[in-house]
This record gives sequence, structure tokens and C-alpha cells, in this order.
Amino acid sequence: MTMKERLESNELRVYRSLNSRKDLCAKEKHHYAGLEKGFAGEKLFDEWLQPVLGDRILLPDMQFMPSSTYIQIDTILLTSKPIYLFEVKNFEGDHIFEEGNLIRTDGTDTKNPILQLKRNEPVLRSILKNLGYNTPIHSIAVFVNPRFHLYSAPVDLPIIYPNQLERFIAKLEKTPSFLKRTHTDLAKKLISKTISDNPYAQIPDYQYNELRKGIVCPGCGAFYNAYSKILNCQYCNHQEDSHSAVLRSLEEFKLLFPNSKLTVSQAVEWCGIIKDRKTVQRFLSKNFKLVNSGRSSYYE
Repeated sequence: MTMKERLESNELRVYRSLNSRKDLCAKEKHHYAGLEKGFAGEKLFDEWLQPVLGDRILLPDMQFMPSSTYIQIDTILLTSKPIYLFEVKNFEGDHIFEEGNLIRTDGTDTKNPILQLKRNEPVLRSILKNLGYNTPIHSIAVFVNPRFHLYSAPVDLPIIYPNQLERFIAKLEKTPSFLKRTHTDLAKKLISKTISDNPYAQIPDYQYNELRKGIVCPGCGAFYNAYSKILNCQYCNHQEDSHSAVLRSLEEFKLLFPNSKLTVSQAVEWCGIIKDRKTVQRFLSKNFKLVNSGRSSYYE
């Protein structure tokens, strides 16, 4: 079973929005590409785990910060015996394991999931102990991209390579797991200990005036050029209901500018292609709460 949904981080959502609305620098583009690729890899591993979730609990993207120590665990899998801690990587290309480091063949270092496991496992163990549990933990680094290859890695490293995923899932399926109430209670307690956002997220600087206004197509990231009941993207032919598109666009505004007030004028300017103020006002009245009436009114 799944007791927590895997969602895009606020960091990824902000980068995705800014990527459509301004020119990111090369460093920001690289970081954004890594966020998208990492999230896609985690979702792919979730799909691999689906066959075994009848008697196991999937806890994706678990972020903890006991005291001043922040950790982010890609995937926790609760079974009737061990707890699996997975660090999921969507790397591709040739890499070398050298003196404990993971190095691309172009000579640049990359994040070593083994080191991340060594940092995360004792923190998770401490959290479990404080909750009154002494469950064994199996920490494993998972590489999900079939275009990944690692040279010179010791055979005893806790790694699952892309061509081993199918066998690993089959082995899990054959291993008995019988969930009890104690397991669901543990899952709820672990979720209650998580934090929602990474305090060290690398959010780029941006200003309202530098961002392009309009409603972005979720299919390709381009902007719709006209408003109607059904919005049509001229680039990827994606279609969507205008209500969903406007709601998503206004939620995007609140994400980027959480301290700004959402007024009718603000919504008209942000959405760009809606020229009729009454249309926007009706939409806001149906979907948001009006705060204060008169000249200072806004919606939340």
C-alpha cells in the first residue's frame, strides 16, 4: 500500500515555472535538469515496486530534520521484517568507482549514493529508536536508468543495477511479508516526523517584472496564445479545460509569490490572455475565498 503520495518538490515546481517564464543561466538550467531527471527516476522506481505493495508500505520522499540534521530519503519500503531504505539515482552514461567516489568518465565527480546511505541510515535508525522501534534497516542504492554503467565497483556494495531490478522485485515478491497494525502505525508516525520542504533548496533569484505573463501549457511548457473554453497549444497540440488551466496558473502565482495578494487585476495580468475582468472575477469568486470587500479586497 501507499500511505504518502510522491509529489514534485517546491524547488522543482519553482524551477519548472521559471524555466518557462525567464531565461535561466547555465548553472540554473543544469540544476533544474537534474531535479527533473531525479524525480522521473524516483517515479520509475515507484512503478517497479507496485507489484510488491500488497503486503508492504511505500513511503516516498521522506524528509526529516531532527535537531539540525536534514536528510532526504528517496524511498522507504516497510515490510513485516526489515525496513528498506532506497537511494534512487537516474544517472546515465559510464561512471567509475574510485577510492570511494563516483566519477563520470569525463572526470567530474557526482553524488555518491553509497555515501548518502551512510549518512541517512543512522539518522533514520535514531528516529525509529525514539519512536520505540528497533527494526533492522537494509540500505540500498538503486540505479534505474538502463543507460548507466559503473566500472570498478566492489561486488559487495549495496547496489541494484538497472539489469538487476527485475530480479530484485521478483525476490521481494517471493519473500513473505505480513503487515500488522504496528506497521501502519509506524508508517503514520514516520510521516508525522517529516518536514514538507528542503531548507537548503537552491531557489534562483527572480523578480515579478522579469517573468513572462500568461498561461503555460503543461505538455510542453509553451504559452497558450488565445483564451477559450478549451485551450489548445499550437506547439504540442495539448488541450485542456480553461478552468483547470486558470486554476493551475493562479496556483503557480501563489507558489512564486506567496506573500503577494491575489486581486482581480493581479490575476488578469498574470494569466495574460484573459481580457475580460468579469470572467476572472467570477472564476476567483467560485474558487477562492474573498478577503475584505471594497477597494482592498483580495482572494486566498
